[in-house]
Amino acid sequence: MGLPRSRQRGKADKIYLGLKVKEKNKKMKKKYCYESDKDLEPADALILGSLALFIIAFIKRDAIETKVFFTLLAISLVLFICWIIYLNLQGSFTADDKAVTFGKFSKKRIEYSSIKSIDICRSTKTRRKNHKKYAKLVEWITFHCEDGDHRFAGVLVPERECSSPGSEMSMFKGDWSVSPFWQLKRYIEEQMKL
Repeated sequence: MGLPRSRQRGKADKIYLGLKVKEKNKKMKKKYCYESDKDLEPADALILGSLALFIIAFIKRDAIETKVFFTLLAISLVLFICWIIYLNLQGSFTADDKAVTFGKFSKKRIEYSSIKSIDICRSTKTRRKNHKKYAKLVEWITFHCEDGDHRFAGVLVPERECSSPGSEMSMFKGDWSVSPFWQLKRYIEEQMKL
């Protein structure tokens, strides 16, 4: 019928210490909808490369060997599959008591000791399709560090049609203090104070 009193106390101490350790080493881990900060996104390069190889293979199919033709088609297919995978990957970050690590394909680790300041801003990205205008709200977090600036972007509000002319920013109203990057900034600032 249970453990002896001395063993129960030891078990309770371990549970208490375990909780204390977990609170001390608390991590923040979030996923966000990745947005590239470059004009030509890697996804664009993958699909353009895939399409170009596919077109070249079919235009030159009579002039090239069968082996080369199928090699070009295979490379085109691999690039197309990479494009599909790239579009479906989400960005993520993990913050602990010493550093934050961002990742999608590769990992970028930023030590808190190297951070001078952190800026967050929001902007809209617009595009036209079939004579209609679409906009999405993107949030940028910039770490100003000793080794330079590191910038990451995430989509706060997915793309939607602009219903009226004017500022696209007026379409996106809400409390953005609960966004992943704002939470990360607050977490890092708390860790830097310790």
